[in-house]
Amino acid sequence: MHRMRTARDGTRIFREGVLTVATPAQIVAELSDGNGYAILPNLIPSSDAAKAREILLACSDTPLVKGLPARNLATGQRTVGGLLHRGEIFERLVQHPALMEIGEALLGDDMTLSSYAARILEPGAREMGAHIDYPYWAMKAPFAVRPALMLQVIWMMQDFTEENGATLVVPGSQRRGIPPDAATFAKEAIVVTGSSGSAIVSHGLLWHDTSRNRSEMPRVSMLINYGLKVIRPMEPGIASVPDEVMERASPKLRGLLGLDFAESLRRDLARRYVG
Repeated sequence: MHRMRTARDGTRIFREGVLTVATPAQIVAELSDGNGYAILPNLIPSSDAAKAREILLACSDTPLVKGLPARNLATGQRTVGGLLHRGEIFERLVQHPALMEIGEALLGDDMTLSSYAARILEPGAREMGAHIDYPYWAMKAPFAVRPALMLQVIWMMQDFTEENGATLVVPGSQRRGIPPDAATFAKEAIVVTGSSGSAIVSHGLLWHDTSRNRSEMPRVSMLINYGLKVIRPMEPGIASVPDEVMERASPKLRGLLGLDFAESLRRDLARRYVG
């Protein structure tokens, strides 16, 4: 049976069952040494989340994403890729200041974007299956929690509830350094709920899954993976964006797309061998 935890106002973490407001530094420590995740409530207005949700639902019939079927008939889940092709709102969300502050503290100010897609759980959709995130699932266990190789963000484009497929996590599982097993996950997982426009940030080693969508409406989220710059992106063509996106790209977005990789390496060399 999954237990529910809910956050509605103020950045929240859980420590020994107590809900507390957290600073960015505390969140970063929580990702590695604590529960492995934190909830960032109400980062954007619910109206902005609703606008993004509408766009994603309108373009969710794309047949292939990353060369694979966008619709998983077995789970009732759909994936929408190419979000940097979908409008300026998605450019803003991927470089939201709160996410940048946490991500850079965990991964460095030269972190890069590894994957950016939306996940739609149709009514009746079942669990995806407990997992850890790229690049860990492509590696051989056991894993070290430090240095972190990846940060995941789950944007809530609508309220996440126990009924509509809210995220399941096993608190502290990132410290185990191994992939999840189904029996342990089923016993220890909790449901993480939150309001539209909120986000969950988590260590790439955190055990997590979707829950079943028992509602009559599709549940929409956006999934962002930020990684160390030396980790190959999960989406090889993620930096291939329309010309208009590149023309208005901020220095931060250019960095996330890996366009300043060579300059970043030169800075590393200068820091290491200065003098």
